[in-house]
Amino acid sequence: MDISNVRHNYALRLLRQPCQVLWLTVLREQKFRSRSNGQALDTYGPRDDSFHVVLNKSSPEEQLGIKLVRKVDEPGVFIFNVLDGGVADRHGQLEENDRVLAINGHDLRYGSPESAAHLIQASERRIHLVVSRQARQRSPDISQEAGWSSNGSGSPEPGDRSTNPKRLPPVVTCHEKVVSVRKDPSESLGMTVSGGASHSEWDLPIYVISVEPGGVISRDGRIKTGDILLNVNGIELTEVSRNKAVALLKSTSSSMVLKALEVKQCESQEECSSPAALDSNHNTAPPSDWSPSWVMWLELPRYLCNCKDVILRRNTAGSLGFCIVGGYEEYSGNKPFFIKSIVEGTPAYNDGRIRCGDILLAVNGRSTSGMIHACLARMLKELKGKITLTIVSWPGTFL
Repeated sequence: MDISNVRHNYALRLLRQPCQVLWLTVLREQKFRSRSNGQALDTYGPRDDSFHVVLNKSSPEEQLGIKLVRKVDEPGVFIFNVLDGGVADRHGQLEENDRVLAINGHDLRYGSPESAAHLIQASERRIHLVVSRQARQRSPDISQEAGWSSNGSGSPEPGDRSTNPKRLPPVVTCHEKVVSVRKDPSESLGMTVSGGASHSEWDLPIYVISVEPGGVISRDGRIKTGDILLNVNGIELTEVSRNKAVALLKSTSSSMVLKALEVKQCESQEECSSPAALDSNHNTAPPSDWSPSWVMWLELPRYLCNCKDVILRRNTAGSLGFCIVGGYEEYSGNKPFFIKSIVEGTPAYNDGRIRCGDILLAVNGRSTSGMIHACLARMLKELKGKITLTIVSWPGTFL
């Protein structure tokens, strides 16, 4: 049963149907790999000896300021992010990708982030963590400075911060182009497009999924698979349905002017700018219809984002009902805020328009760009009455 374009609740009902054997067909995006040796950049060597970290909260309610996740290829609980200004950040000893082996004597070597969060919340003021850390394997593409103490001990000195570069997603570059083509009035352009407003419940740009060999577009050679079409003969294609876009492209005119956005996804900025670089969208696309990666959507220019305002109302001290990740960080710069999770029975859940993975652009007209996580979280907790959230929904997320 195909669940690639169904509502979340419908997929849940299918998964809850009783059966003895459940077969799942999944899509896993390929990890970004170093072009020099083909090795994934998040490949690590053996873990170093464990060390102890003791964090003290000023009050039982204070947050540690760390985000915990699990990995698909290694058991246990890992630190995904250390939030600026939090207890862990001020202490300075924990880093991203550290593995949490134990909390207050409870073994977490095969534990879950949920159980780790429960142990932290149950602690009064003092949290004792046992942590292990992996050193990145050296690669010609990666320069690194170890944030270790001078005596070579596996335990970093308090206040030291590793300057290891973070694993970066592929680089996405975009540039506009204007293409004029001539054809017989009865001749089709010879390409297939997808996307459009309300496409499978998403508001997407119109993009080219295939080019017919020998057709008008193929002979011209400038419009390629993966290009986003911005307008046809001066008529904008942004925020229009696929049917309307197809009708415009089927024009009987003998000449057509297409404005398009060419999108390239490369392993590095240097590769994207190299004249000899292979275009992963165009030169290695399979014969079947092309499909964009999630990273591509998230890196498109802001004017292609179809923003929508969602109005929630809160007149009590209750939560709006969603958690956020992202924001400005000293070591990684400015990142968008994503909706990480939505709690059932809350204003966000009952409204039904906010999805996990949505980008939160503004709150009551105030842009979230450049805000730190703690600042936005505090603002969302304090707002009452009518609250307007400006969000963008793309079919995919970095979460």
